[in-house]
Amino acid sequence: MLEVIQNRRSVRFFRDTPVSGEQIREVLEAGFCAPSAHNNALLHAVVVRDEERKGQLAAIHKWSKLVRKAPVVLVVCVERKGFDHFWIEDGSAFMENILLQATSMGLGTCWIGIRGLEAEDRCAEVIVRNTLGLPGNFGVVGMTPLGYGSRYPGPHEPRIPEGRVHLDSYENAMDS
Repeated sequence: MLEVIQNRRSVRFFRDTPVSGEQIREVLEAGFCAPSAHNNALLHAVVVRDEERKGQLAAIHKWSKLVRKAPVVLVVCVERKGFDHFWIEDGSAFMENILLQATSMGLGTCWIGIRGLEAEDRCAEVIVRNTLGLPGNFGVVGMTPLGYGSRYPGPHEPRIPEGRVHLDSYENAMDS
């Protein structure tokens, strides 16, 4: 597992090679295995292959441009109704499982944040919601392109940054 985590990198350039429906399904199955508060998250994923919609998503902000070139874009959402205090955490666990499963399959991804970003004086989350026809009570956690990368950054070096682990309180830094 640690090897998959270390190999998970943000891939921003993609080949034209298609991603199969079975591959998408396998990635999403891993996503839906994510933990959630009270096992109650109403997680949703929108699979975007349509070029026009990908173009609309790419235009949201400067970091979203790369989704235009990917064969697939996955948008992670959480239906906010009932007990939803931890919807961001639930959706983030869902997204991380997607990223890790895709990496294990040789597919590239890049978590693109949406929340709290403005796009031409409009809320990026609202733009995504309108582009995909999401109900108003859906929170958008983020999106990721999904495909075979044409360039991959090298793996993370195994390390624990000096001074970042603390024992019992912040003053007690543990040796890495």
